Amino acid sequence: MPVVVTGTQSVVGSVTYTSWDGYVTKTKFSLDQAKPPLLWRHMGVGQKEIDTEGEACVSLETALGQLEAYKTKFASYVKGDNVDSIISKLKTAAPADPAAIRQAEKVAEQEAAAAEDY
Repeated sequence: MPVVVTGTQSVVGSVTYTSWDGYVTKTKFSLDQAKPPLLWRHMGVGQKEIDTEGEACVSLETALGQLEAYKTKFASYVKGDNVDSIISKLKTAAPADPAAIRQAEKVAEQEAAAAEDY
């Protein structure tokens, strides 16, 4: 079963990255109301303006990797909320890992299937 949003999402922060050729990536990070919360990344991309948008549940490590790159290597191309503040809030929230949740679900499904066979 796919990971789904629990309750409403609260926005932790958002940043906009504009590359040298005018390609724009707007990223918003939010947490849902699950315990522990799930981390959601909403992204919009396009050439000079947003033309495609999407949302995914991501791991803390994935978000931190993107934010660290925005903070260091691509800092001059990024505007928006303070990246250090977003990182701090996400680390404090300690969101659940969606891959670990899915793996646990797979194990439970396999165990249930095996139990039905006997």
